[in-house]
Amino acid sequence: MSNPHDALFKSLFSDPAELIGLLADLLHPEVLAMLDLDGLQPAPTEVARESLRLGLSDLRFSVPWRAGGHLALRLLLEHQSSTDPAMPLRALRYILDVWSDVPRDDPRLPVALTVILTHGPRPWSAARALSELYDAPAEALPYLRAHLPELRLRLIDLNQRGDDEIPGRGAGKLGLLLMRDAHEPDLWRTLDRRLDLWAEGYAQRGPSTMAKTLRYIYEVTDPELPPGLKAKLAAVVHPKDKEALMSAADHLRQEGRLEGRQEGRQEGRQEGRQEGELLAKREFTLKVLSRRFGPLPEAVAARVLAADLGELERITDDLFTATRLDELVGG
Repeated sequence: MSNPHDALFKSLFSDPAELIGLLADLLHPEVLAMLDLDGLQPAPTEVARESLRLGLSDLRFSVPWRAGGHLALRLLLEHQSSTDPAMPLRALRYILDVWSDVPRDDPRLPVALTVILTHGPRPWSAARALSELYDAPAEALPYLRAHLPELRLRLIDLNQRGDDEIPGRGAGKLGLLLMRDAHEPDLWRTLDRRLDLWAEGYAQRGPSTMAKTLRYIYEVTDPELPPGLKAKLAAVVHPKDKEALMSAADHLRQEGRLEGRQEGRQEGRQEGRQEGELLAKREFTLKVLSRRFGPLPEAVAARVLAADLGELERITDDLFTATRLDELVGG
């Protein structure tokens, strides 16, 4: 099964109209007023993805300035369901990729922004600025900072925001709310609580888009749509759409039951993916520790290779403040 978070994210925010609603909450009003949002266009993402090592959830757009005479603003919208220690470096790679096409005889640089929306089970704990990744004595960095590139992430941690603080409108805002609450045992409660957003999304985007929000819930929570909520949804939609939408809901429920019959196989695949991610994080932690402190004692390497996700995140969080290896990995 494809990642349901990425599927919902891309299905909603690939639509420029939905992105405009999001930008209204992300950009300063003065900047927003200078952009020709009617000219917003999606940009291809496949060409540089391999070199940038961005995920499948990245979306790219180009937005012209109203006054003209300037290169269009480039925007990367990236969704993260887990903390990535190298995210500032990835954001810089995107900007450098945009600038790589600048001709030598016209060295103007287009503005390139990276917006990260994250909804991991824990708050974002990794670096938020490129300067946090520089590997040099802490005492030297204040004297070098003026000569080094800097980039601070525009990071929206959905789990740190209440309903009213989630950006977007209608279907887009509902999608981000569902992603934020995806770790809760019953995601139908979020939909029931914010049925107003579902109704707004239906009025603006139609039944096809809103059926995708139902699919998302079926994929990440209990496949049974509560009868009371089903009646509320049916009351919102136009009579001509009611039968088709409710039939789609029943079809998705049946898909959920079929997936339940294959639960053992799916759980095995999920465990395999999780184990692979954990191994990658362990290897990354070993790499950054060895770069910071030199060759690692066998006991330290063994402890890192046996660490769970929480321990690895703690080591990464403290990496830039610790002065000795035993402060990070004791024993």
